Amino acid sequence: MSNLSGRGRGAYYREKYGGRGRGGKASGSFVNNQDAYSQKKTRTVRGTLDDLARSLHNLQMRPYPAYHDIEGMWAFPTYTFHLDHAQADPYAAPSKARVRISHEHAGFPRSTFESRIRRTALSDYILRRLHRVCHERKYDQKLKGSGWAGAKGGQLEVDAPGQHVLERTAVIVDEDGIEMRFLVGLPAQGRSILGHLAAMVLCEHIPEMVEYGLVYASYDATALERHLFTIEDQHVLRSKLKEHGLVAFVPNGAKLARRSGDSDLPMPSCVPFQSPPSLQVSIEIPNRGSIQGMGLRMGTLNVCIGGGFHGKSTLLSAMALGSYNFVPDDGREFVCTSEDVACVRSEDGRCVGKVDISPFITNLPNGADTSMFSTTNASGSTSCAASLMESLELGADFLVLDEDTTASNFLVRDYAMQLLVPNEPITPLVARARTMMNATGVSILLVCGSSSSFLSEADVVLQMDRYVMKDVTQRAKELCKSMNVNPVLTPDLPSFRNLCKRTVSFPLPQVRTTTQHRHLIQFGDHALDLSSTPQLVHKSQTRAIETLLRRWMSSTPVSLRSLVDQVHDDMEKSGLDALQERSTDGFLARPRRLDIGIALNRLRGAVWYLK
Repeated sequence: MSNLSGRGRGAYYREKYGGRGRGGKASGSFVNNQDAYSQKKTRTVRGTLDDLARSLHNLQMRPYPAYHDIEGMWAFPTYTFHLDHAQADPYAAPSKARVRISHEHAGFPRSTFESRIRRTALSDYILRRLHRVCHERKYDQKLKGSGWAGAKGGQLEVDAPGQHVLERTAVIVDEDGIEMRFLVGLPAQGRSILGHLAAMVLCEHIPEMVEYGLVYASYDATALERHLFTIEDQHVLRSKLKEHGLVAFVPNGAKLARRSGDSDLPMPSCVPFQSPPSLQVSIEIPNRGSIQGMGLRMGTLNVCIGGGFHGKSTLLSAMALGSYNFVPDDGREFVCTSEDVACVRSEDGRCVGKVDISPFITNLPNGADTSMFSTTNASGSTSCAASLMESLELGADFLVLDEDTTASNFLVRDYAMQLLVPNEPITPLVARARTMMNATGVSILLVCGSSSSFLSEADVVLQMDRYVMKDVTQRAKELCKSMNVNPVLTPDLPSFRNLCKRTVSFPLPQVRTTTQHRHLIQFGDHALDLSSTPQLVHKSQTRAIETLLRRWMSSTPVSLRSLVDQVHDDMEKSGLDALQERSTDGFLARPRRLDIGIALNRLRGAVWYLK
């Protein structure tokens, strides 16, 4: 093998498996041969932990592609280790690996995974322990070599959890056992294998992760139970909203404020939330018993007013994320909304494809048909109208809006401006809210501090005063009446039209796609901007959407609603493995059905049709 040392040693792998060397092009036979090779090794046990260690030591200073020799399943004493895909180059993405342990060896009581929500909560708790072990023991740190010949790799990476409890592929708990999925940077010096270090990573670090993360005996049973019960109670509470006629709930004692604008961690000290007596409700949940808090009724227009920095936008932010469960001590536990809550925001410059915005925008000077409106560069008001109508098409039943992030001319027009500019194409939301709600059943929460136009239309007027919530509905109505506050002139407004149903196809080029961060997916030279979607709370959710978009490229036209509903059903039936591609990915998290549709609506290059 000495003649293969140094650069260009891909000849070793070409000779052994028919693959490609550095800079070469893969042939079709390479892909097929390699898939068959990997699948054969995955089905059969390659050896024991000691056998793997010996194999790695024997690979010391061999050409890097020789790492493919250890792909497959290895039988460790109480679990199996799977190297599903070894990276072909030290500069490539880290290798994909899994550990699978039976319930018999893991030892978690059956009560911790007897229902789907408890399995999700248990998986989340295990992932948090694994991530902490990796960080505290510095297993997640790469070798700090410099230059081409420097040391590389050596790290173990698991998906980093946040404040929300998400269904993920990082840890899977099923009827047979527990599976941990992670990345490993197989260590190298230049492009030569550091087999001795690889043996330490795979045969010492991974067993320690399993011991501290996948074995029940290493856990504090009380803390684990608290985590499971808190998540389960939030799940049940959300499922009970509808039977109580509610679309949203905020518990007494909630601490909604965050540490800073760029942090999702709770503020160490803040004023706890307390419901106004007129809006307080009580709901029974299985582990905690009765919980009290503020309930917002289905089909209502709720307006939250208050001075700047008094907490109204903080409330709205918590409501926007109320479709998720939060970890204990986050402060937002039990802030629950309908699963189909949607935000409406201004998105100057976004694309819009054949959306019916005519309930809000008509009679454009250029004569464009707004019942099937398309643009590659929407204004603030047209983007708000499109986002709202798209959300309704996808099944949203609770809309949250903040005047700070919404085009003002989409929300209201004052009386003087109505008289001065009679030929205004925009019918503001304040004039449409009631008919829209009656036609669709949607509920609205609007935060505002500068306009009284919505007060006479509102069912409930809330005021945040130094972080204290007050019900000021009666006072607001009296003021509107005494001051003759009229929201808008509404001569001969037509009824709210039935929602259009669109189909879509994706004749997109087969280009490289990457998720840059949770609000940006890169398609070749084009970017899919999802910064207006606060309900995408983790990069792994965005990666799941990227996976779906790759699958749908060049697809035939299909109903948008049917497409997102089918994905939702598949994930309900088969879990997130319904999204998996050729090799197992441990860095996917479940996106909401609405957020998949929101991403599709913003995808430049999609072709839209009206049914």
